[in-house]
Amino acid sequence: MLGWVLALGGLVLTLAAGDRVLRTTDEFVLWWSALAFAAVGLIAAIAAGGRVLPLRIVHALGVSAIVVTILAQATVFLGYNGAHPDLLRPWIWALEPIMMCFVALITPLPVTIGYVVLSTLAPALSGLLFLGRVPHEVLLQTPIHLGNAAFVAILIGIRSRLRDRERIEQEGRRSVERGALSQARAERQEELSRLVHDEVLSTLVAATRLPGKPIPELRAAAEVALRVLGAAAAPDAEDGAEEDVCKARQRLVTIASRWIQPADARIDAAIGRLPTLVVSEAGRAMAEALRNSALHADGATTRRVTGVIGPDALRLVVTDDGPGFDVDTVPAERLGVRGSILGRMRKLPGGSATIHSDVSGTRVELEWLR
Repeated sequence: MLGWVLALGGLVLTLAAGDRVLRTTDEFVLWWSALAFAAVGLIAAIAAGGRVLPLRIVHALGVSAIVVTILAQATVFLGYNGAHPDLLRPWIWALEPIMMCFVALITPLPVTIGYVVLSTLAPALSGLLFLGRVPHEVLLQTPIHLGNAAFVAILIGIRSRLRDRERIEQEGRRSVERGALSQARAERQEELSRLVHDEVLSTLVAATRLPGKPIPELRAAAEVALRVLGAAAAPDAEDGAEEDVCKARQRLVTIASRWIQPADARIDAAIGRLPTLVVSEAGRAMAEALRNSALHADGATTRRVTGVIGPDALRLVVTDDGPGFDVDTVPAERLGVRGSILGRMRKLPGGSATIHSDVSGTRVELEWLR
């Protein structure tokens, strides 16, 4: 990935030096121009195929580009046949920072340092070897180009961080149990966040909307919040734990009655047992639907829960006759509808939830199949 990004950078630098390339091409012999443009072609190949080609091919292209570029730098004044070598700033120098970074990607640090020094001095050595002196412009530019080592230092820092991250990821893969524990903690934190939203924040919002002293319903809601948070702090039920369907029905009716006064929860029950987790999650989703109706469905005169519960299936329907709302406009960050109702049920194996709302009211359907 880094090599691909560097190749794109090399093309940008070549385009930036386009004016020099066009002005000085005629001043070089054909073989040197072919050598220099071969370096550009290799960089273009990496940019075009670096994300799809096998790594060994990309590596070979990178090594070839490095070799061709250093050869072009070392022979620049051998291939130059212009009349003003003291004014020449070889355009192949534009690729220097990219090639330094390529070397840093594939070689140890001592080799990289050696290449940085060699690449910076190559045009000066070429002038000394083929002209008998260092041309004036090259002499001025050589110390400046030595500053390209800063790009190498940055890249080495990035590569070091990426390697640290890779090492951490490998350690995580080897430590499956630790990874599973971290995931469980994250899910627990997410669930606690939903509980805080469902039980605490909603109660506080209700409190801010009601003038005067807290009414009994608000006190009751606060007590519910405390009970739910206390249950959240308790150990989770064992995986696979089940409870009697009739007791589960009564638990759901009790939850509904906290938000519907007088109680209007008609839930039929079969005989058997069903997972405790299903009852708990469906109950929390139902409570959030009722709470949303109580807080947001201004003008609603009827709230009702109907449903059926059995050992292999559960269906709860929460309805009200409020003004309704547009489900699609609910922001993604709102925990109530998206997290505590839809997200909770859809995360439950075999669970699902749908919400239908218009001017005649809102209907929330919660379902589970074993």
